[in-house]
Amino acid sequence: MTADDRRRQPRLPIAASAAIETRGKFNPGNQALCSVRDVSRSGIGVETGQPPMIGQQVFLRVALDEEIHELTTRATRVQRIQGTNFYEVGLDWGDCTVEQLEFLDRVFEAVAQEA
Repeated sequence: MTADDRRRQPRLPIAASAAIETRGKFNPGNQALCSVRDVSRSGIGVETGQPPMIGQQVFLRVALDEEIHELTTRATRVQRIQGTNFYEVGLDWGDCTVEQLEFLDRVFEAVAQEA
């Protein structure tokens, strides 16, 4: 991590498909496809053309291998990618249950075995 990096946990690059559905009183039910950029013990980074609002609860469905994981997240960062109509979105695991996050152990184990 660099001195400028404010991330709480190191991120692992990962390629996966996902769908997000916004929750809450602003813009509820808005669904969008996205691609996963990276994952950490504190959250996940995705790219999408239909970003949520910062602070908005987001229901995430992420496909890893042959499993679809359903997770309750919160948008903590939304940044437009320069020169495009896409956004980098940071989603925090803070609203997830322990059961929802069990898949992370398998993700980190798989990456460690590849290294």
